Amino acid sequence: MKKFVCLALCLVMFSALSLGLVACVQNPETTDSLVVYNWADYIYDYEEDFKAYYKNITGKNIEISYVTFDTNETMITKITKGDSTVDVMCPSEYAIQKLLETDWLVPLNYFDEQQYAKDISNKQNYVHNSKYIDQNIVNKIDEAFGEIAVGDKTVSMLDYMVPYMYGTLGILYNKVQFQQLGIYDVETLNKANWGILFNDDGNGNLLSQGLDGSILMKDSIRDSYAATLFYLKQSGKLQGTKYQDMPIGQLINAVDDTLIDLCKDVLTAQKSQLFGYEVDFGKDDLLKGNAMVDLAWSGDALYAYEESWNDDLNNGEGDYELSYYVPNGAGNIWFDGWVIPKTYNPEHTEAIKLFINFLNDPVSAAANMCEIGYTSAVDPEVVRGNADAMAVLAECYLVHGYAKDDNGDLLAEEHCDYETLAEFEEYFFDNYNEIDNSNWRYPFKFSPDSSPYKRDITTLGVMRDFGQNNKKVVTMWGYVRSAGVSALPLLLWTLAVIAVVAIVIAIVLLCKHLKGRYVVLSK
Repeated sequence: MKKFVCLALCLVMFSALSLGLVACVQNPETTDSLVVYNWADYIYDYEEDFKAYYKNITGKNIEISYVTFDTNETMITKITKGDSTVDVMCPSEYAIQKLLETDWLVPLNYFDEQQYAKDISNKQNYVHNSKYIDQNIVNKIDEAFGEIAVGDKTVSMLDYMVPYMYGTLGILYNKVQFQQLGIYDVETLNKANWGILFNDDGNGNLLSQGLDGSILMKDSIRDSYAATLFYLKQSGKLQGTKYQDMPIGQLINAVDDTLIDLCKDVLTAQKSQLFGYEVDFGKDDLLKGNAMVDLAWSGDALYAYEESWNDDLNNGEGDYELSYYVPNGAGNIWFDGWVIPKTYNPEHTEAIKLFINFLNDPVSAAANMCEIGYTSAVDPEVVRGNADAMAVLAECYLVHGYAKDDNGDLLAEEHCDYETLAEFEEYFFDNYNEIDNSNWRYPFKFSPDSSPYKRDITTLGVMRDFGQNNKKVVTMWGYVRSAGVSALPLLLWTLAVIAVVAIVIAIVLLCKHLKGRYVVLSK
């Protein structure tokens, strides 16, 4: 009997083991992994789309760990500590430069034709949809960074990054209030240029008393430094120096003691004109009417612009309250891109490449532009020529025949913002602002010779890493931010809080003492 039981158990165990082996053969491990490190709110709700895309190509499932950072410096610190696994991430161009110079990135062989395979079935060599990237961006990055020294060799940044999003730095302002102040016209604004941030009309005079205390400045060292450099150049404050005739791409990267001191003085004087400093809430302050001017990134500006529609303006026909201005003659264009840090898991290489490839698909590019407002590095003509991508944009921007309600039904024409796809297409791809005569979303597309004010890609510079002078700029910014701030109010508030706490403690102790006496007397 015991032998029979043992034999039966052995048979059961063997059967179970056999079934397990068969299951392993028939159902191999089907779930891959990927760790993504990106800016917060810097991608559309992509996960289900990417999982389906990945499954279709590889036959496998994938799980994604998505982690966010708030500054390039936070991201750099996390990576260079080397204690975290990150497969793919999206820094800004100067941070990519810094990571490259310290040898923290893995090459993507962006332009290595031997590594690039147009046949996606050859996944081992496939890099990404590089054929979709706007060549203007490629040229601008190459012009700005050239060859970068990494140890004993020089490399191209474009072999280590795939462009993702880009935008410009400019001025977001309340158009209605500017009209009321009498400063909303082509000549006034194009003369003032970056001086708008300093309430300067371009001749060293006050642009408008109405702007006093209504200007916001970015609490960002690099952006504020760039805007101030442009203002110094355009206001003639660099006359007689070697900086006045520098090309914009060179001036924006000039970081020496003379320029730092000049910027410090101008930014300190600017404080009397400011409503305050901000990073993410400037657009909200303008929409609420708390301020009239803000140093802004183009994506935030476009979001604020589109949110500012007011049916009561323009004699009841409606208009936008806010507008965005890219000053002529000097400006900043920036790029973010996907890179592979050396913290990556080599087993995730295929997932990394397909993730980047997925994001460079025109449909994904359209979804991203709809969600986050910035401009995709995918060529606009590729997006424009893709029916599925245009359908995504048309639904997002409430084009009649595409826009749907919460139930999935098409919206009636009166509830849509655009009557036809052609009307929307002209707005999205070909819209030129009447003040600066340039396209906010696509700064490479400029109206040809229709304005006396120079705006073309040569007037936009790319900022590199400040290198060894970064500490000096940080110190300067710290001085500016604290200038004019007295420690006395803080001290008085601190003493007041301490006094209140002491009084509360004394009352509590007194109550306990009196309660104790009451108990004793009661006994």
